[in-house]
Amino acid sequence: MTMDAYVAPVLFSIPLLVGATGNALVIYVVARFSEMRTVTNYYIVNLAITDLSFLLCCVPFSAANYALPSWIFGRVLCKLINYLQQVTTQATCITLCIMSVDRFCAIVYPLRSLRFRRKRVAVIVNAITWLVSFLAAIPVCIFHDLTQFNWYGFRTYCRPVWPSKAWEDGYMIFTIAFTYVLPLIICSVTCSLVVKRLHNRFRRSESRPQHHEVQTRRITRMVVGVVIVFLVCWLPNHVINMWRYIHIKNKFSPALYYGKMVALFLIYCNCALNPFIYTLIGENFRNCLKQIVSRTSSSSSSQSTKISHPGFGFRKSNESAKDLKNIDASPNDRMGPGPPALPPKELVVDVELNPCAVTKEVVDSEDLSKKETE
Repeated sequence: MTMDAYVAPVLFSIPLLVGATGNALVIYVVARFSEMRTVTNYYIVNLAITDLSFLLCCVPFSAANYALPSWIFGRVLCKLINYLQQVTTQATCITLCIMSVDRFCAIVYPLRSLRFRRKRVAVIVNAITWLVSFLAAIPVCIFHDLTQFNWYGFRTYCRPVWPSKAWEDGYMIFTIAFTYVLPLIICSVTCSLVVKRLHNRFRRSESRPQHHEVQTRRITRMVVGVVIVFLVCWLPNHVINMWRYIHIKNKFSPALYYGKMVALFLIYCNCALNPFIYTLIGENFRNCLKQIVSRTSSSSSSQSTKISHPGFGFRKSNESAKDLKNIDASPNDRMGPGPPALPPKELVVDVELNPCAVTKEVVDSEDLSKKETE
């Protein structure tokens, strides 16, 4: 076995572990805390589901392609895995577009957008996203099959076998336009308008507190960072695919082989970074995670203090007895079957616009800033 047989699985496992953990945390937090079930967070959860599904469908089999000499999973999995990979890729890109439009509407038209920015609408939009993704990926399921290529000997590979050159050309153009060019245009335009609106509004109101300026800069960095991360992470793979498609008669060189490995790694990194860009760096999500951690640690400490062995006795000093009394008297630390305490309301008053939670404060909530200072 060559070195890449070991490098690829290790390299791909990094975004898989990070992305699986981050996206699972996002899903768990929104499912666990009712205050986090907002319109924007519905889209964020859908993005977490698409990213998690993409990583689980792509990373193990991509690593296997580099580690194994040929495809060993059979014809059925050849069709199914590539179909699911295309579905999750399209669902991820569509969801990114929807989130950009949702952020634009929430910031630029905060009042007018309340008519359609509803939870029921978000659920329907997410369902349509998956339906469109499943339907648009059907050609991948139909035309993928097992073929043999001469790569250091004849080996079996899972590749698309198109019925004609027109089919191949059309679907290649569709994939690049639908999963890269169109999302990039939508994200760039909406993010540019958001940044422009925020800075214009801040410039018109010089009496705003200093923390508003800090929040405006943070939102600007976030929305610009979203576009840059998407551009950098997905561009190499599309460039390699296009070059390979144009120079189909050329031999698949080792440089292109390892370049594809790096390109796939960047795509997986994008799915691993998305939960941190959109949610986990936000104050509301971080406070929910702190609640989970503190609740878990307090439960563990309560269990340890209440356990005693009859053969050795249980000696309590005045100080430890006082501590146990305080633990039993605290409703937040008391063990019981009930759910963990939710974050304080002042920490989640504006989860509706998360990850633009700070944006609403900049846009239209002078009262909120007063509450926070009180």
